[in-house]
Amino acid sequence: MKLSYSLAALLVISTLNAEENLGTLNISSSTIEDIEKVNKQTESSTINNINTEIIEKINPKNINELLQTIPGISADVRSTVVEIHMRGIGQQEYMWEDTGVSILIDGVPLMQNGGKVKLNMDNIESIKVIKGASSYLYGNGSLAGAIIITTKRQKNKNGGNVGIEYGSENFKSIKGSIHNSGEKYSVNLNSNYNSSDGYWDKTKNYTKSINGKAQYYINDTSDIALGIDYTRIYEETTGGSVTGMKEALKNPKSVGDGNLARSAEFYTNLDKYFLTYNKFFDNESSLKINTYYYKDFYDSLSSAQDLITDDNNFTDTYTNKGDDDITQYGIKTEYIANLTNLSYLIGLDIGKKELDSNDLRLKDYKYRGKNYYKGEITNALSEEDNNALYAELKYKLNPKLTTTANARIDQNKYTYNAKQHDYNGMIWKDISTKKDKKFTNKSYRLGFAYKTDDKKTLYSNISTGFRNPRAQDIFAGDYNSDYKNNLNLKEQTTLNYEIGLRGTKNFTKNMLNYEVSIFQTKTKDIISRNKGTYYSNNDDLMYDNVGDAINRGLELMIHSDKTKNLSFNFAYTYLDSYYKSHKDIYIDMKPYRREAGDTSHNINENSLPRVPKHKIDLIVDYKLTPKINLMTELYAQSKYFADETNFVKIPGYAKVNLKLSYTQNKHLSYFARIDNALDKQYVRTAFLHSDRDSSGILDIEDTTITVDPGRVYYAGIKYTF
Repeated sequence: MKLSYSLAALLVISTLNAEENLGTLNISSSTIEDIEKVNKQTESSTINNINTEIIEKINPKNINELLQTIPGISADVRSTVVEIHMRGIGQQEYMWEDTGVSILIDGVPLMQNGGKVKLNMDNIESIKVIKGASSYLYGNGSLAGAIIITTKRQKNKNGGNVGIEYGSENFKSIKGSIHNSGEKYSVNLNSNYNSSDGYWDKTKNYTKSINGKAQYYINDTSDIALGIDYTRIYEETTGGSVTGMKEALKNPKSVGDGNLARSAEFYTNLDKYFLTYNKFFDNESSLKINTYYYKDFYDSLSSAQDLITDDNNFTDTYTNKGDDDITQYGIKTEYIANLTNLSYLIGLDIGKKELDSNDLRLKDYKYRGKNYYKGEITNALSEEDNNALYAELKYKLNPKLTTTANARIDQNKYTYNAKQHDYNGMIWKDISTKKDKKFTNKSYRLGFAYKTDDKKTLYSNISTGFRNPRAQDIFAGDYNSDYKNNLNLKEQTTLNYEIGLRGTKNFTKNMLNYEVSIFQTKTKDIISRNKGTYYSNNDDLMYDNVGDAINRGLELMIHSDKTKNLSFNFAYTYLDSYYKSHKDIYIDMKPYRREAGDTSHNINENSLPRVPKHKIDLIVDYKLTPKINLMTELYAQSKYFADETNFVKIPGYAKVNLKLSYTQNKHLSYFARIDNALDKQYVRTAFLHSDRDSSGILDIEDTTITVDPGRVYYAGIKYTF
């Protein structure tokens, strides 16, 4: 509470010197749009932006290639899907759980399909990253922060461009856009097609999309905008992993082990529509109304089993067909008033999210002593109804000090309806169960920004986040005989403290912009399985509040004047994450998947897995000539633990990326890019939860490892008209 005492003292002292008519103060928060022009001298939280210029310069193949340029962000990347983490929170989970980071696209919070984030990179205009517990704006799930993605905007000009790109693993990309505008309208249309054979075995994929936005100017003070996106994605598998370091060294592509991937044949249909109305008033206030309808449909094969009787104990067929249909719709309204020394925001958020999961048995099979039969069907409909009211108040006490207060109240209702068409070996049965649970949550942020002089601002904040348990977690025993219900399951919460300094400094005739912050986030009542995140051999399993964690660290970001011939962007993260307390976890040991051989472990004070203490990203831009630009990127991170027991450490690594761009004229440009130019293959992701090789010892040979492809090449051409 020392930080809050210091904040209160500073507010009291500054109030004594308060003045009138201190200038217009602007709200930069919004859950509907990305307000790019954030006044760094009045903002009390750490906010980082990735604009169009940076995106075009990096030309990313996945969102992690952008997010790694920002301190505090990490991601598990497997094939074409990404799992995003922030400041180490939730890193013990890796099988596509909710990571505690809210992700919004054009104002719509994504209901992540098991934590997976699938994005059309060619349609991203900008990204804003808000760090620290952020439920005060974004509600449920914002334990660690929020990532706000804005797709390509309307252009107030006529023209367009087309580009072609080729690269390693038979990568191909064709994309184009066209813009048209008049006195009363502007419209842009984008399309793209990407495909790749994939580095790892059986990881072919493609993405094809057409999307656009149209804006109609009703009058000088109001407009209406329509956005549409149709995206289709195919992935042969999301695999590419091997078991153990020995196998990773000799078989990084995971070829020929005889086993099918865990899941395969992913077909994804993403359809997104939104309509936004903006009205600007004479008194520097505005009204925004956004309504949206999103559909994300996923089909795949899963449950690889060994059904062929031979001498090879390899999985040889898929026994389940699944489809997950996500539908989201709702409306948001925000009124923002920017006055002389006071500004405020009032928002209303009403929405519904539905996840309709269907699982069909394709074959008869036996697993862990239980029989499954062809034709069995499980349908599970998860629904979340949300009603929220939120507000922000900014007040400039004097020319130097601006205070910010946020509050939000959420009413969430979760409904889980499961239907089963099941066969017990003798007769077919239809079983139906429905449960629901309501939560009311309050979130807040208190902060200040103190302008020490014209070039420096000291800022600090306290904020909260929450994640509610789902109805299927609370009533797990009603749907699965291996589990028990837990009616006392509470929401998981975070409390974030942060203090930082941002500003500008002249250095050898170059203007440097910097931001440094220190933070601590307390996570309380972590929701997980009571015996361990992925343990499933006990007969008293249930979802429970298993413990608390501490995440603290330092983040530093410096970037120089981009108009100079030589410029750079530097990001550094120091992060220390550990369990303050935790129930003992259990590990599957030899004999594998037999409860008699399992061991329990006390993980109090252990480090959270997959959290390197140090991360660095340095991008250097050098304009060799007015037409030729060379970009060099150095990324490095230190070692980390593969799981909660902290038995196995995964080595750190460093890599260098290069990109050479040539602009022939205003119409024609070329580029060539080499990622991991020194060809240093490393462990991209690593997970550990059981004695996979049945050796009786938990070590690195039990670890599931995905190896980075090493050196890869891309080259392309772009024509602008």
